[in-house]
Amino acid sequence: MNKDKEIEYLKVIADNPTLELDAADIPKIESSIAELNSNDINSITKYGLDTQKKMAEISQVMINNLNNSSIDEVDDTLKETISYLYGIDSDDNDRRILFWKRKNDTVAIRKKYDQASKNVDQIAKALEDHQVRLIRDCAFLNQMYDMNQEYFRQAGIKIAALKMKTDEIRSKRSLAENAVEDSWINNIIDRLERKAVELELSRTISMQQASQIRMLQTNFAIMADKLQSTLYSTIPLWKNQIILALGAEHARQAAVTDKSINEMTNRLLIRNAENLKMVTAETQRAAGDASIDPKTLAETNRLLIESLDEVARIQSENKSKRDDVERELERIGQEMKFGVLLEDN
Repeated sequence: MNKDKEIEYLKVIADNPTLELDAADIPKIESSIAELNSNDINSITKYGLDTQKKMAEISQVMINNLNNSSIDEVDDTLKETISYLYGIDSDDNDRRILFWKRKNDTVAIRKKYDQASKNVDQIAKALEDHQVRLIRDCAFLNQMYDMNQEYFRQAGIKIAALKMKTDEIRSKRSLAENAVEDSWINNIIDRLERKAVELELSRTISMQQASQIRMLQTNFAIMADKLQSTLYSTIPLWKNQIILALGAEHARQAAVTDKSINEMTNRLLIRNAENLKMVTAETQRAAGDASIDPKTLAETNRLLIESLDEVARIQSENKSKRDDVERELERIGQEMKFGVLLEDN
């Protein structure tokens, strides 16, 4: 591309700041101009059609994909959740925020909590599903925004090319050889200008659509934040209050038990003191008595003397018997030695 041509492109870009183009777009503008053939009557009709169709398709794709995402439905779910948590222990004439404010035992509190917890878990699951859908829709809208911005820029390139082509053809009008050719050139210029207006309209719609996409993204993000706050703040806080209620009930029961233990300890201390007093008295009485009765000692001494006399008598008899045995053994030995019977003298 020669310098003069490049300057011409830059002049068009500078004269149309609303197109938001720069020097980097010059090759695309040049390519778009090549699509316009004044000798092909249909080239103007088809020019920019693909970009316009894509811009229109974005709206339809958004409608199709976001139809299932209802912010009102999410908002209703949030309101129902908060209402349920606040009214979970409502009486006919007294609406309470926390059902454990009344005097309940642990079993009653736990039973009611289990029933409420099941419902809350179902609500939490629904909230999580909504949050996942909203996050997915935000990501989808971000893609749509990027695509819309790209088509918005393409429309600007197409419009810049139309303006340059219009100026080019208009400069040739003075060269028309007759009225028919002049009319033909005027007709082409008119169609190019109308096509530029059409693309400007599509570009304006695209610009408005970008704002709508960002607004939807903001709404979805806000609702996702609300869901997250409910899931990870409100519901856990409610469950923590239940834990505190159960803990308070356990503490109350522990205090009652501790009081009973103290009373029992006091009774045991008194009973032990009484038993110790009784045992001590009996021990002292026993300690005052003689450990051995003198009569018992006298009887024991008599029996010992008799035992000694009896032992001495038995020992004397035993010695006499041993002497007789020795003499008999000696006699038998003599008989065996001399082979004669020895008579006792």
